[in-house]
Amino acid sequence: MAQLTIKGKIIAELPEKGGTSKNGKEWRSKEYVVVEHGEYSKRVCVQVMNDKIDALGLAVGQEVEIQCDVDAREWNGKWFNSITCWKATITGVSQAPTTSPPQYASEPPKQPAVSQNNDRDDLPF
Repeated sequence: MAQLTIKGKIIAELPEKGGTSKNGKEWRSKEYVVVEHGEYSKRVCVQVMNDKIDALGLAVGQEVEIQCDVDAREWNGKWFNSITCWKATITGVSQAPTTSPPQYASEPPKQPAVSQNNDRDDLPF
């Protein structure tokens, strides 16, 4: 298997999946999207399995260095890559922009008056 190191920022966290394997063993999987730093930055979707989900403690906004294995599997004549994280180091947390409601100096702006005249179209365009 090929090993890969990805350095970047986690920009998305996908919902956790789970199930039971053919052998009857329970499994869990969670995927994170990491954007690499650099002139030609790329996004990579990395899978974390089972107990590693809780142990690594990954979250959106963290700067990370991820060690992962790359493997391909065939299913119904098509090939699919999997990038599975086995180690992650949190190198920092970037501040996500916060959205707050606009603050007004005295009172909110007045809404335009609505005409009660139903005879004509009052659309502004």
